[in-house]
Amino acid sequence: MDSQRLGSYASKWSLHIVLIVICLATVFPFLWMFSTMLKPADEIFTKDIQILPRTLEWANFSRALDIFPVLRWTWNSFGLSIIITAGKLLISVPAAYAFSRLHFRFKPLLFAVVLVTMIVPGVVTTVPNYVMINHFGWLNTWIGVIIPSLPGTAFYVFLLRQNMMTLPQELVDAGRVDGAGTYRILWDIIIPNVKPTIAVVTILSFLGAWNQYLWPLLVLSGFENRTLATGMPFFTGNAESAQMWGPMMATAAMAALPPLIVYAIFQKQIINAFVTSGIKG
Repeated sequence: MDSQRLGSYASKWSLHIVLIVICLATVFPFLWMFSTMLKPADEIFTKDIQILPRTLEWANFSRALDIFPVLRWTWNSFGLSIIITAGKLLISVPAAYAFSRLHFRFKPLLFAVVLVTMIVPGVVTTVPNYVMINHFGWLNTWIGVIIPSLPGTAFYVFLLRQNMMTLPQELVDAGRVDGAGTYRILWDIIIPNVKPTIAVVTILSFLGAWNQYLWPLLVLSGFENRTLATGMPFFTGNAESAQMWGPMMATAAMAALPPLIVYAIFQKQIINAFVTSGIKG
């Protein structure tokens, strides 16, 4: 019995050690980034490993703002992320409601088509989208980034649809008895009961739009029209700023903080939404 307990404790401790090592490997790049953004230039490249700065160099932020239009890039990232998120909600919520509660021809087939789009690599549509954007004259504009980003809502439709199907049909029937139409039922009955999942979709959509890199890089060619993600390479390609690792890491921290904060606050809602989405199919 003692040997069994010892073996159980050993397996638990070994599992904890593995998890701690994985966590440290995941967190270390962020720790190094936040440490470097607060270091003076002479402390960044040293022979000894120095994780924490000896002196805090807050001027790295002001230097980053002086070299490049970082605030404009931040505004572009927030603006595009908010608009793309709102557009995806306007598409995914009604679509999920239709697939979960409405009856129409070829509904299973159409839902299967929506799900199939989840396995199509995004690079497959890059060239057609670019040709379309160029044809309409939307290059170097926000609309050129927004329109091709909106159709990628298959996962959100699936997540919302699964959550909506957990609601009792009696709620919808009671609304119809009271004379409520399709949109009234959606707005007054369905949406209030799936607010946590809608919040999760909002968060995931915002994070996806915020971290988007390839498509804005192709479409936004103007220097001040860049987002934070696409503006960061200028730090490595500019002769004046190539050696300014502190300001570079300060800008990287500005780009990384919003997703980290959002996920840290709403991680419980995100996990619960994934768990409850599979209760009823």
